[in-house]
Amino acid sequence: MQLNLRPNFAVTLLMLVLAFGTLAYGAMSPALASRSGDSSRALAQGSWCFAVSGDSRDCGDLIMPKIAHAIADNSKQSPVEFYWHLGDFRRIFDIDCDIAKRIDPAFDCVHRGATKLTKDQMNDYLTMAWNDFIEHQVNSFGSTEVFLGIGNHELLGGRTRDDFRKQFQKWLTEEPIHGQRIADSAKGLVGDEGDTYYHFVKNGVDFIYLDNADAKSFSASQVLWLSQLLRLDAQDKSIKAIVVGMHEALPYSKSRNHAMDATCQGICSGQEVYDLLFRAQGLSKPDDQRKHVYVFCSHAHYYQENIFDTPEHQGQVLTGWLAGTAGAEQYSDVIRYGYLQVEVGPDGTINPHFVDVTRDMPPAASGPGATELTDFCFQNNKLGHALEGKPKVDCACGATK
Repeated sequence: MQLNLRPNFAVTLLMLVLAFGTLAYGAMSPALASRSGDSSRALAQGSWCFAVSGDSRDCGDLIMPKIAHAIADNSKQSPVEFYWHLGDFRRIFDIDCDIAKRIDPAFDCVHRGATKLTKDQMNDYLTMAWNDFIEHQVNSFGSTEVFLGIGNHELLGGRTRDDFRKQFQKWLTEEPIHGQRIADSAKGLVGDEGDTYYHFVKNGVDFIYLDNADAKSFSASQVLWLSQLLRLDAQDKSIKAIVVGMHEALPYSKSRNHAMDATCQGICSGQEVYDLLFRAQGLSKPDDQRKHVYVFCSHAHYYQENIFDTPEHQGQVLTGWLAGTAGAEQYSDVIRYGYLQVEVGPDGTINPHFVDVTRDMPPAASGPGATELTDFCFQNNKLGHALEGKPKVDCACGATK
């Protein structure tokens, strides 16, 4: 018997149609498209976006307007509801390169230690540093709402949290933060107006900023406030997710050499907060009572995913990202600036992807010294290695004093 090896045309056509359909679905499916990192893609139905990064000192006056422009441009397809800054606005212990070049175009940012300041130059810088941040960085976001968090550099130069509260009162008391405090007080959760830690609820997500800007953080009062807040969230079925922002990473992360691990107070209070957040997921509860919990931080100047997937946290890994990429001196050999654009689904799950901002993206630096500033920021604003610290290893957390 002779076999008929000629392909059946109808079967072949059907296979081609099915293959094309699969490829087309893959290109259109939000779950698959999210892997591409294309920040301009259309949002899935019912989803929305926010943006987050931190550490905009050194070159922030150049990089932050680029971030703002990228967010505005991408919002044509994927509207971003707000940008969240995770602290370290200006250098403070020394003059930021972007400000120094504006004052003196001949200033050598590469060898800044060899450049002697005039008699009053440091004093003049400290007087205007935060106003410069507002004028050249925050104001560049235009109609995009901005939320601010405190970082350790906000407490340098003899500055205090009270100084921070006064300077940035407008952002610490804006809506929805103020309205949230009023609503909280009716539930017995008391917080100070304009404090450095706060929260607000948006579209079923509780956004919480925690203040760990110094070696004494977290304070006992802040931990108590957080525990009470998470208890209320657990009882609220409308809260699908808890998104926590802070400056330094919680203990035992991948960036432990430059995080809360430097002191026993940092490790002990940080681990207490970590445990509270892990339990807030309610993993032992029915599915409809569980919460998605995510953590964003900066302080270390690079981008990193899955920062709590470490041996110390095995079995209790929180989902977290580090994005100290808004202009500060990069702790790597490759300079990478940008922000996380975070898509939030109706069920509270999130899909973050990093959006790079590059030298050629608008707006460009202008004025005397602009080319030299841009060269420095995109070629030399780096350490070439992670900043080394000495994490504590023997802390008797919870021990009776």
